[in-house]
Amino acid sequence: MATLNTVLLFLHIFSGASWFGGVLLFGMVVGPTIGDLTPATSGEVVIKMLPKILRYLMIFVGLTPILGLLVVFSAPGGMSALAPTTTYGRFISAGAFLSLVTWGIFFGVAYPTGRKIIAITEEFVKDQKPPPPGLPKLAMRLKISAGIGLVLLIAILVCMVAATS
Repeated sequence: MATLNTVLLFLHIFSGASWFGGVLLFGMVVGPTIGDLTPATSGEVVIKMLPKILRYLMIFVGLTPILGLLVVFSAPGGMSALAPTTTYGRFISAGAFLSLVTWGIFFGVAYPTGRKIIAITEEFVKDQKPPPPGLPKLAMRLKISAGIGLVLLIAILVCMVAATS
């Protein structure tokens, strides 16, 4: 059982780090860079990069909490490890709660907004028209949700480290 738990823990950490890295890269590098490009160039970048970023984030955002639960279930004591009577239980439970909030923000706001941005951008690039006036509002919604997600992911990381110390 220890081997299964170790593999699940590795996959959970890898998935969480990929989630964190994807949000960090998008929020601090890709997003700001797109804003500095011409509309035609930024349109091409959005069409080519954003679907891939969203696809990989969807995988890692979906897997991380599931793998976290599997880690808990496969550990000695199972769900009792989440009991708020221990420091470990309090911090792991807090991190799990924050991951569900972050999951909700991604699937409820960021992902649908990103898909809308892609659809709108494909249309205006194909028709060689200027970007529609609603696009900056969607971009700001995506930027804000990515920023909130990043702050929550940092808080989750703090919880996970605090639980093990």
